[in-house]
Amino acid sequence: MRFSHFDLNLLRVLDMLLTERSVTRAAENLHVTQQAMSGSLRRLRDYFDDPLLVRIGREMELTPLAQGLVTPVREALLTVEGALNYRPHFDPRRTARTFRIAISDYGSFVIMPPLLRLLAREAPQIALDVRVLMGHSFLALEQGDVDFVTTAHPTDLYGPYRPGDLIRRERLFSDDFVCIADRNHPDIRGGLTPDLYRTLRHTAVNFGPNVETIVERAWKAHHFRPDIGSTALGFATMLFMLPGTVLVATAQRKLAEVLAPPLNLAIHEAPMAIGTLEEHLFWHERSTDDPAHSFLRGAFREVALALHR
Repeated sequence: MRFSHFDLNLLRVLDMLLTERSVTRAAENLHVTQQAMSGSLRRLRDYFDDPLLVRIGREMELTPLAQGLVTPVREALLTVEGALNYRPHFDPRRTARTFRIAISDYGSFVIMPPLLRLLAREAPQIALDVRVLMGHSFLALEQGDVDFVTTAHPTDLYGPYRPGDLIRRERLFSDDFVCIADRNHPDIRGGLTPDLYRTLRHTAVNFGPNVETIVERAWKAHHFRPDIGSTALGFATMLFMLPGTVLVATAQRKLAEVLAPPLNLAIHEAPMAIGTLEEHLFWHERSTDDPAHSFLRGAFREVALALHR
């Protein structure tokens, strides 16, 4: 196989076929006809002397060779993309660029507003495509589908998913935990004591199987099994569910300071040691020297410094 004989236009086609495992879906995503995609697949099969995609039952599966091509093909495309996006003289006020960020609802309320205000002042043409933080967000980061992940560290809070060796990390800031309840909660007017905390009904966050929050870990460490009256998909969502109820939530202080006043909620010091959240920024090594990427990392850093103060 000679590189000089390979049509580089087929590289993007190959990446899409390896990702979608379907000629039809690959054709739709690349806005070409199914006939054209089938022709490209034939050329790829001839070049690699391998079927690449084989039908097993009603599904198409990758051959062993195709499975081995998934990562290097994606890396090759991302390297080309990085080369095309590279600008030796970066002007934040003139650069139009979209960055994809996987972030929790906590980060959406605590980090995103000051970050967007900073960008509006210093880089008005930079846009942020915000994605929901999920267990596979690190895989998306490695494959180039997102540019940044911001989440709590250690990452084992998110189940079996772990950053790969080429993922870089920077600590942004820390946050502690407080208790939040309706301002007119009938049982907490005299303060929240450890005994009262154990008798109240709680609301908790449920991120899904094999994902344990810092709060849940603290409860286990204190041998406390709370009476859960409701669960929520995220910490911010949990606080929005509190007004007018007798539930108590345990959440991050910075998030509580943002949401408690408009929701008429009261913040109480946690009567149980919960621990500390360490918020980190993650990116792939391939983006480290990208001037625009470096600028946005600096913007995150500036926002984090203000939050720390």
